[in-house]
Amino acid sequence: MNPRLSFLTDLVIFQVAWFGCVLATRSPFPHLLPILVLLLVLVRVLLTRGLAQALPFTLACLILGIVGDATLVHLGLLSFEPYPSLFGTPLWMVALWLNFGLMLRPLFTWFLDHCWRSLIGFSAGGVVAYYSGQKLGVLILSVDLQSHLGVALEWAIAGLILRYLHIKFPLANPE
Repeated sequence: MNPRLSFLTDLVIFQVAWFGCVLATRSPFPHLLPILVLLLVLVRVLLTRGLAQALPFTLACLILGIVGDATLVHLGLLSFEPYPSLFGTPLWMVALWLNFGLMLRPLFTWFLDHCWRSLIGFSAGGVVAYYSGQKLGVLILSVDLQSHLGVALEWAIAGLILRYLHIKFPLANPE
């Protein structure tokens, strides 16, 4: 497949997955929708790159997401509506972190290639994503400035760890 078309396909699938997870609590299928979009992303990864290249990032994102979001929840900087959760991180958000890990390399390699881009890009992107989630009514950044700084710090740490993994596990077959 043409690399540009492949990138656009990945981007569309990732956006569908993002909205599917974020808006799950507003849908008639709040528990099924995150699973369906996670399966969509998983099928795309299996058909295009294989799971082996995405696995370290997916596992890292799973851990980073659960620990990071649960920490923000327990610090009172972030809150979610009632939904089944792991340590305070709702399962739809866990699915979102898994989707991010699976699609990290095809969509965000430009950020991963340089330390400052990872640090700034993931921090800003995380804040924008959580702010968007707040505007959609699925989460609350409880203490305005401190909450935004907490999310930025969570994503800065995630960006640095994911960059480290990007260096440690070079692309076997770059597109």
